[in-house]
Amino acid sequence: MVFFDFSLPLLAYRFFQLIRGPIDNPSMIWIALPLLITLIVIELYFKKYKDEKLGWNTALTNTLVLVFVSLNLFQYIFIYHGGRFSRVVISTGFYISLFVFVLGGLLFFTDFFHKLPQKIAFLVSAHLPVNITAYTAVVLVYNQIPLEITTILAWVLLIIIIGLIFFIIRRIEPKGMKKRLKIIEQQAHIQKSSQQK
Repeated sequence: MVFFDFSLPLLAYRFFQLIRGPIDNPSMIWIALPLLITLIVIELYFKKYKDEKLGWNTALTNTLVLVFVSLNLFQYIFIYHGGRFSRVVISTGFYISLFVFVLGGLLFFTDFFHKLPQKIAFLVSAHLPVNITAYTAVVLVYNQIPLEITTILAWVLLIIIIGLIFFIIRRIEPKGMKKRLKIIEQQAHIQKSSQQK
């Protein structure tokens, strides 16, 4: 079966197809770029405010990303197939879009009603897996990349590598820099309050 074909060169090829997806098909930039910007901004936010944690409301809104992206994907494949529903429903892109829609809906339901334990819900509804899943679906549908075990492993590898990159970035900030920034913030606050008097 083609779905279960696996090789390391194919995995590397699929991984790089995911990374350079918007370069290969610039029409996806309008949906992929907001996903990537959001991912980076939220990651930098949580880097700056380490004491803040993901809440149920944030987890819930993250799941909506999957629903909205799936609607864009449905629109894209409908237009791509010339509005022929019979062609749309037999395309791989339709089933990828449907999967993303159902996944988003299920996560929305479980987060809205707090059906999963908090740790599990916040893990699967966090911005990293949600945005990378949405981004991967966009690349697969827009670039018509076959859905096979190697593609799924490339998706998992992408989540792990980006997660590790952000983890390392969070850890390399020098502690001395934190102290200096805190002193600067305190001085600015003192100066501001003295000006108000």
